[in-house]
Amino acid sequence: MPGVGMLLVIVGAIFLTGAVAFYISRNVEHGEARFGPGGEQLPEHPPSPETKDMSVTVTQSEKIDD
Repeated sequence: MPGVGMLLVIVGAIFLTGAVAFYISRNVEHGEARFGPGGEQLPEHPPSPETKDMSVTVTQSEKIDD
């Protein structure tokens, strides 16, 4: 039966590719970059933006009779 050897090579290649992918997924840190352009380590979370005080205080300066 010609082609059985090629079938075994293909199945073996698929198995080895899956094994390498599984190893990488378990043992390699992946996600966002951990270092900035100068080599310094970036913080885990970006700093929160500064919030300005937007409160308004209303006082009644004189009594109005209506």
